[in-house]
Amino acid sequence: MPLASLIRSEPFKAALRVACVFLVLYGAASWALVRSVETTLREDLATLTRIESELLTSIYQKQGRAGLTAAIAALSGQGQLTDRAYGLFDGRNLSLTGPLSVRPDFIGIDTREVSVLSGGRIAGRYVLWVDKLDALTLVVGRDSGMVEKAKARLTLGLGAFGGVLALVTIGLGLWAAYRSQRRLDEMETTLRRISRGDLAARLRVGARQDQFDRVASRMNENLARLERLVASVKSTASAIAHDLKTPLSHAQIAMQQAADAVEKGEDALDRIDDALAETDKLNSIFETVLRLSRIQATKDRSQFAPVALQEIAEKAVEFLHPAAEEQDQVLTITGGEVTINADHAMIQQAAVNLVQNACVHAGPGAQIEIGIGADSAGAFFRVRDDGPGIPPQSLDTVRAPFARAAADRSAPGHGLGLALVEAIAELHDAKLLLVNTTPGFEATLVFPNFKNS
Repeated sequence: MPLASLIRSEPFKAALRVACVFLVLYGAASWALVRSVETTLREDLATLTRIESELLTSIYQKQGRAGLTAAIAALSGQGQLTDRAYGLFDGRNLSLTGPLSVRPDFIGIDTREVSVLSGGRIAGRYVLWVDKLDALTLVVGRDSGMVEKAKARLTLGLGAFGGVLALVTIGLGLWAAYRSQRRLDEMETTLRRISRGDLAARLRVGARQDQFDRVASRMNENLARLERLVASVKSTASAIAHDLKTPLSHAQIAMQQAADAVEKGEDALDRIDDALAETDKLNSIFETVLRLSRIQATKDRSQFAPVALQEIAEKAVEFLHPAAEEQDQVLTITGGEVTINADHAMIQQAAVNLVQNACVHAGPGAQIEIGIGADSAGAFFRVRDDGPGIPPQSLDTVRAPFARAAADRSAPGHGLGLALVEAIAELHDAKLLLVNTTPGFEATLVFPNFKNS
């Protein structure tokens, strides 16, 4: 993968911005830390110098000038004490002992270069404590080079640590950019396959469940839906051509017979009525297909409102009761009052389709029960009959437009009822469950997201 593309990627840019912000904050914090450590060391050095000056003052008070001179001479003669400097001056500022031969021009504490004060015998900047002892002037110094060395080492260490962290951050940014770019390339390759017609292609979903996995999972759901829709369109087009052929042929035959009757001077009204009946069937098919297409295409839920499933069931039974009576079928409603948030007209259409489907296929004398209720899965509208059911292999295909079980080919209808119910269920985020109950068949609409009571 080209380094240039990784550098231009957003994850690397984000890591670079984080590294820059980190370096600025780290630099400010490091500067404050170095200053604090330097100040603390200098204060400690000044305290040590003051304490040593007080000790020498105590010797002067007990042993006098001679004792102080001897103590300073002894301390100055110890070779290992190269980090210290001493001086004792009389009232005329003449050096009495110690490596410092020139009296400093201040009283108190200060940091000075001692090469001039010692005639070149000592070099470097020292913290000097200058105190008056009667006519004498006592000077005690400590080399401040240790502070500078500690400051330099601390600065170097903090700088190296910050640099390493910045490099690690940039490296992590490159690694994240590589992973992200690799996943994006995989997605691009998969989407390119889909654009070329391979609708079965899917994005890889890893086990980490990161943002890429979540996006891939959601896209796979949409791709599966797209594949189903495209397959549905193809099968629908083929089924429409097949199912329209029969009524068109019948209408054409009826019109030809009517024309023949007119030529013979016979009454052609019956033939024309037959042709009109066939065109009515065609019109009904087209209206149902258009309604199905509109439901599948729309996502408008502006018409959603509280809908009582008990009222829906009662209207469906009232509408289909005459047809059920003709076949000695019994329609019953069980369950309590349940209210869902839905499109009233669509839910009514779905209920009528499910009950009508049971009336058509359950057979004469069937018991058809419409159950209403709610459980842990959500609110439900269930239609159950004690008819022959459908072949198990048809349970997955019977939902498709124009799909009909082989045993139902002689029954009236065009195989659009369950397809319409399926489309209405998808719009309402509901599920259409179809099962054989042996004997009988059960179709249930479950509304997990719209249960109100």
